[in-house]
Amino acid sequence: MSDLTTVMPLSPLVPLQPFRYRRLGEQVFVGGVLPLDATGTLIGAGDIEAQTHAVFANLKAALEAAGLQLADLVRLNTYYVFEGEEAEATVYWEKMTRVRLQYFPDPGPAATAVRVQGMGCRGAMIQLEAEALAVPCAQRQRIMPVKSWDWSIPVPLSQGWRSGSQIWVGGQVSADRAGKAISLGDLAGQTANVLEHIRHVLLDGGATFSDLTQLKICYLHEGDSNAAEARLQDILDVVRATCGEPLPPVTAFGVNLLYEGLLLEIDATAQVGVAQQTVLAKAGNHNWTAGVQVQRDDSNIQVAGQSVTSTTLEHACSEVLRRIAEQLRSIGAGPEALAHLHVLIAGNEANGEPERATSLFSQALQVLCGDALPPFTVVRVSGLPGNASLQVDAVAVDLDSRSV
Repeated sequence: MSDLTTVMPLSPLVPLQPFRYRRLGEQVFVGGVLPLDATGTLIGAGDIEAQTHAVFANLKAALEAAGLQLADLVRLNTYYVFEGEEAEATVYWEKMTRVRLQYFPDPGPAATAVRVQGMGCRGAMIQLEAEALAVPCAQRQRIMPVKSWDWSIPVPLSQGWRSGSQIWVGGQVSADRAGKAISLGDLAGQTANVLEHIRHVLLDGGATFSDLTQLKICYLHEGDSNAAEARLQDILDVVRATCGEPLPPVTAFGVNLLYEGLLLEIDATAQVGVAQQTVLAKAGNHNWTAGVQVQRDDSNIQVAGQSVTSTTLEHACSEVLRRIAEQLRSIGAGPEALAHLHVLIAGNEANGEPERATSLFSQALQVLCGDALPPFTVVRVSGLPGNASLQVDAVAVDLDSRSV
């Protein structure tokens, strides 16, 4: 493996792939599931239904290559593009989801779906990332709290799953049992509602906020960076007051959300009863949150979103991966343990040339990890904390350190 200390010269574009996956013990991570065929050609241009069929076929193929199937999913994140009127977004989501229903297992994974600016592939309207377990369903606990919200149409998705000491919490929103947004116009109220939903998922899984290992916060960004930044800071104030400090590793990004009236969505992970090793942000490290930057629970490692503001995307990719490698080493692991990276890009450079953005990140990751690249998912977002151009978080699994 190589340290990422210099910016590599630009080389030809790395061909796009329909998916990447990595199996580490019982855990399988799938990233960058795009509506592409095996040659990297886009399927179903302009047709969300055709593209949804394509990404689920690719997800199924990835899981089968790892020896698993859709019924083994515990977490599924869906990113989609919708450029119509916000009042029509729910109808669009339901149209997309009726196709997804043909593939969802019953019971389904803990799921999050957010509307974004785009992917790392021109014309892609949907992208998936997922986690699955090679553990019999009978050895997992589906979490469906009585006090919860529900989707606007019947779906077999789950609010959470627990397997062993791990808990996955699907995206929680300020909605009621009919899937209608509540606390409209009240940011503090919506944040409190979301956290209360998370608390009940954790509670039914035998956990509390102190067991959290990761929070991923999507917040409404309508083009005004100052307003979006103030919104995020207000959300974090409520999260800190409710969950306690220091916060676990956090990723946050600005998007156009699903339901009209929603201001945020949060998903999470937790580890119950496992000794934690954490590293807090250091002064002057340019991270936008002063919380935990990397957290280790036995063999599982979460790295908070590392943000970079740079004049060039090449430099940003190199710098953010250098920081992630530094965080992993601070907790006794290395880049070889990387299981998935979540790549969030803001700015016109990536919007104008999304394939180039994906290629630049792939090249920089290859410098760090060699040819066996871990899965990564590239998403173009409306904005990032601190007006950053790039933010990357990571999950790693260090099997060599697993307790016996």
